[in-house]
Amino acid sequence: MEIVPGLHQLKTPMAGPALPYMMPYAFTGGDGVSLFDAGFGTPQAIEAMTKELAILGYAPTDVRRLFISHAHPDHIGMASWIKEQAPDCQVIMLEREWQWIQARWLDGDAWTRLSDGWLVKHGIPQEDIDAAHEAGALSPTAPAVKPGQATPEKPAGGPQGGGGPGGGQGGMRWIEPDVKLQDGEVVEFDGWKLRAVWTPGHTPGHMCMYEPNHRLMFTGDHVLPYISPNVSLHADQEGSSPLSDFRASLKKVSSFDTRCALPAHEFTIANLKSRCDVLLHHHDERLNEVREAIGSGETSGRVISQNVHWNTGPFDDFNIFMKRSALGETLAHLRLLEDEGRVERIEADDRLLWRKK
Repeated sequence: MEIVPGLHQLKTPMAGPALPYMMPYAFTGGDGVSLFDAGFGTPQAIEAMTKELAILGYAPTDVRRLFISHAHPDHIGMASWIKEQAPDCQVIMLEREWQWIQARWLDGDAWTRLSDGWLVKHGIPQEDIDAAHEAGALSPTAPAVKPGQATPEKPAGGPQGGGGPGGGQGGMRWIEPDVKLQDGEVVEFDGWKLRAVWTPGHTPGHMCMYEPNHRLMFTGDHVLPYISPNVSLHADQEGSSPLSDFRASLKKVSSFDTRCALPAHEFTIANLKSRCDVLLHHHDERLNEVREAIGSGETSGRVISQNVHWNTGPFDDFNIFMKRSALGETLAHLRLLEDEGRVERIEADDRLLWRKK
């Protein structure tokens, strides 16, 4: 679908049933093709990308630039394959996201050990973790999930398909980006000017991009038209507040003069500011729900996660990977509640508990 002259919305299939496809964007012109995101590295997604480019009169060898919004496999998974087809293609992302990839994903064993201890600290039984390892469900290459994707009609989250780095969905292979951008940096090519907009929350270095001539905002997973992206606190983020970052990032993108927003999933967003306001309101309600889920005593993150509503079913029915993601979302809300002085955390025998204030 042509968005404006020379800019086309493509579709490549997802690896799970929750979302049927993701939407790369192709800039076409005399300088070949530039892509904003691409899709999984699965044979099905690669075949779809090849066909979509052919309809526009191009081949994968014509790709000159690949902008990556963030390091989840439905966005970055095809990057290594595209680089093989077009060795001169520049892979471009925010430097902050590459730093996150290096810190977490390039030493999977260290991340796994840290994450296992974090799960136990927040109430997940060790035997559940051991069983998950035996099944390969908590390895760095395990299939990933996108929890917390809420609708306006269903404001509570729930684990969904597709979302964290892993080779289980899409033959994930990391490659170092050729260009590492800073917030606000502009990339010019073939008559286009794209401004990098750092929007941490969904990931620490998530990048939206703003195109001023047509007043377009490419939002990746930061702003989606119907579901709410997962925003989680995990083992390596204990000193940060991803939900606070996410809320600030929503306000940041909504301040741009935008005619429409182009997300990675679902459909075009006609009114970006209105959608950001809905997401901010959703998280206000979710914060209240999480606080009430603590109850009257001192409660673990696991029990709080059991007490809140998830769109896709009860917390106890989730597999261990989904539990880790859902727990991370609960903890992101608890961290913000703590910063606001509405809850406090208590260290007790190597466990972390929460109570209302």
